[in-house]
Amino acid sequence: MESGKLLLEIFIYLLGGFLFRGVLWVVFMIAVFDLDGTVIDSSHRALTNEKGGINLENWRTHTREQILGDSELPLISFMRDCISDSNIRTWICTSRTLSRADKDLLDNLGIGGADLILSRDRNDNREDVSYKLAKIKKRINLPSVKQREKIFFDDRADIRKAMSELGFTCPAPQYWFLYHSA
Repeated sequence: MESGKLLLEIFIYLLGGFLFRGVLWVVFMIAVFDLDGTVIDSSHRALTNEKGGINLENWRTHTREQILGDSELPLISFMRDCISDSNIRTWICTSRTLSRADKDLLDNLGIGGADLILSRDRNDNREDVSYKLAKIKKRINLPSVKQREKIFFDDRADIRKAMSELGFTCPAPQYWFLYHSA
């Protein structure tokens, strides 16, 4: 019986396991999404620096009405698909400090049900790359994450580069059209 189990594991490994992952009901992918500029258009209220990072002082002064004025970008439909797929763990990794209005926005847009939301603490003023790396590195070696396929969507090239060095697949925005609802 042990040799049969080993053969099955080898077969699944060699075929990439795509067929069997759905049948065995196991989580096979971690999909991580940035919010602003990736699945949410908040450009109407964003002051950015030369690297594309936001001005945190200004960002934290926005009103509920301004936040709820954010709209969705096309990739959000794929994010919703990921949230509804039991084989995918969907994370949000945002530089936002989430207020009640931000949480309401996520719910209004149908993405509040993500499995994990990593957001900035109010006193955290780190640059976006180091902030996101710190948030993700804490979780990357957990047994439930380590051996999974991982994909990271972010509009910023410097963040995609940093996450790819951690083992994430990080498609550039010009390829996001490939990720859409069936």
